[in-house]
This record gives sequence, structure tokens and C-alpha cells, in this order.
Amino acid sequence: MEGKKKRHPDTISTKYHASVAAEYEPGSQDLVLKNLLGITSKEKIDEAEVKGYAEAFEYMITHISSDQRLKVADIMTIHKVFFGHIYAWAGKPRTVNLSKDGFTFPAAQFLDQTLQHFEEDILKPNTPCHGARKEVIEKIAKVHLELLFIHPFREGNGRTARLLATLMALQAGYGGFDWEIFERRFADYVRAIQQLDLGLMSALLDTALRDGPDPG
Repeated sequence: MEGKKKRHPDTISTKYHASVAAEYEPGSQDLVLKNLLGITSKEKIDEAEVKGYAEAFEYMITHISSDQRLKVADIMTIHKVFFGHIYAWAGKPRTVNLSKDGFTFPAAQFLDQTLQHFEEDILKPNTPCHGARKEVIEKIAKVHLELLFIHPFREGNGRTARLLATLMALQAGYGGFDWEIFERRFADYVRAIQQLDLGLMSALLDTALRDGPDPG
């Protein structure tokens, strides 16, 4: 899986409500989370995150093999490479409770236990990701759904989950996903996550799966 080119992040994004106040950078009008760079501009923080995404993608394809069984620690490392130059909490489970559009993600106080179950019950039986197309899609859908439902990080859950889905597709010999399809069917994507709808998520992933080596 070496020699891949860097990719730019997809644009699917979310706006969360957190249980802890004063989490935003002063002067950012609550648009930018507190960060190590002192950035207050949404445009500048987006640029920093694009750079981090490319670095995380490069790390992922050069350090994780096609035969590697994935662990929660691997996901934490990918997130750390992605956001470590921006946020102090990069690569660590969130310590705040998050909600979006009335939907509340699992409580922060239970994340350690939740992630242990995720590793044992979801990551272990579904990685490394090999098999026929239908089996591969179902494995990726299970991991993707559960990780997004858990939402282990303060920020970057969706992008980290999509990096992981891409990695699993690469392990199976496919070329990643066309995430623009998820932009066009965003309501279905959110519904699949909130309802843990494996059938719907599998259908979305199957439509977006790219054949052959990842084009970069």
C-alpha cells in the first residue's frame, strides 16, 4: 500500500453542541475550537486541517499493511497525525458529551469501555478487510457505523472514520470511495448512522466504492 499520493479531505462536516463551555478560541465567534496555533479564522483552521488530512492519509498507507488487524490504538494514531499539530486533545477520546440536531452521542464517561467493546466485537472480526465485494462492503459498513455512532473524538470523527473506511477498502484491493456521493445523500448517511442501519450504509458504500488501486 506504499507509494500512494496524498488526498484532500471530503467536505462533509458537522456542527456539534458540547457539554463544556469556553471551548472556542477567543475572537473566533465560536467558530474555531481552541487550538495550539492560536488560529481564530475558520478559513485558516480549515487550511491547517487539510494539511493534517494529507499527512494522516500518507501515514496510514505507509504504516498500516493490507494484512494488519486494526486496533483502537491505530485509529487514535491516525487522528493524532491528522490533528496533533492543531489540537492538544488529538488522538485522545473526548472528555465532553456531544450532541447534534437533537441526537446525543454515547456519554464521554463510558468511552473507554465502549471503545474496548468496539475493538473486540467490531474491529477484530472485520479486519484485515478481505473477501468478496459484498463481504468487504458489509465489514466496512459495520466498522464505519459503529465508529461514527460512538464519536470518540471532540472533532474530526467523520473524516477519521472515512480515512479508516478508505484504508479497509485498500486492504481489500479496492480504490477507496467517492465521498461526494455521501454529500449528495447526506440525509441518508446521517439516518444510517443514527439508526445503525447496516443495510442503508452498505448500499451507500457499495455505490461509492472505487474499483482498482486508489488513484490518490
